[in-house]
Amino acid sequence: MRRISLFIALIFLVSLTSVFANDKPIDVVYFYGNTCPHCAAFEQWLEDNKDPSKINPIGFEVYDNQSNRDLASEIASEYSESFRGVPMIFIGDEVFFGFSDSIASKIKAKIEKCFNEHCCDSALDKVKVCEQQDLQREKLTFASVISLAFADSINPCEMAVLILCLVALLAKNPADRKKVLLGGLMFSLAIFLTYIIYGGIIITFFKFIQGYFAAIGGYVRIFFALLAVFLGYMNIKDSINYKPGSFMTEMPIGLRPLAKKMISNITSPAGAFVIGVFVTLFLMPCTMGPYLIVGNLLSSLEWLKSLPWLLFYNFIFILPMIVITLIVYFGMKRVEDVSGWKDKHIRKLHLIAGIVLVLLGIAMMLGWV
Repeated sequence: MRRISLFIALIFLVSLTSVFANDKPIDVVYFYGNTCPHCAAFEQWLEDNKDPSKINPIGFEVYDNQSNRDLASEIASEYSESFRGVPMIFIGDEVFFGFSDSIASKIKAKIEKCFNEHCCDSALDKVKVCEQQDLQREKLTFASVISLAFADSINPCEMAVLILCLVALLAKNPADRKKVLLGGLMFSLAIFLTYIIYGGIIITFFKFIQGYFAAIGGYVRIFFALLAVFLGYMNIKDSINYKPGSFMTEMPIGLRPLAKKMISNITSPAGAFVIGVFVTLFLMPCTMGPYLIVGNLLSSLEWLKSLPWLLFYNFIFILPMIVITLIVYFGMKRVEDVSGWKDKHIRKLHLIAGIVLVLLGIAMMLGWV
């Protein structure tokens, strides 16, 4: 009788242990691409073997999400591996690359072992650690976006085109200051909207490059870090030895007569908007550098997350235009005074922009952003 009681107690203890061992499903953390056939096959396998009590699938898409690609590389390094492609599957202390019938058998065996023996830590714990690092990186990336926008906004190039616009409007409407105000604001709005379109194209281009050529992602980051340092150097050089129309920092001298001729035809706010769209083409040579860098940074975010920062960047970019327009409208300064201030402080403007760009480039090379 005593042996029977001990046997029943042992059965109860084993059952109780089994219940507690199996109360949590096994995390299957995997990275996939939207157009990857092997990834689709793995996800179909997950669907066919769906058992919420055993498996907890956690997927991260990498073709359209730079943050997830960075996360994949960080998680792989935790397993002493490198990100070699998708699907990449983490279960406990093992990582599986690709998907086939033989890999499916190994994955199933690993899940059964983890579930029955309750011996596998969740790879999700490593993901959470890396996600915190990504969050910090995102904050630094946002700081970079603001820094680039500030450096771009004090570019003498954009101030010059607005001053030309205001001069044209005042010449045609010397007594109608309201028309001058609306003209300046419409001119700024045209540049804002056109640059938003350019920014969308740039971000889409970098998403394509990073999605289909993930292996070169690190080199792309280094290239733009060096570009930021180079642009900073060019601006600092201009602050020391200034020459109008410098390469990559100001509108080329050869384009200025044509831009001036176009802007001189502005007679109304509507005309200012139309001319503003076309004049944006003349601004691109002296503002493209920082915009390419910010486009690369924002391409790591999802579209809905990148759009507000693109809008914010371009608002900061045209903010000096708005301020100058209001100053002239309220009669605080004449257009000639604003132009004179710009010419007097042009070296300082280049110096500030140069320092910001160099520091940002160094931060990018060190992996801080």
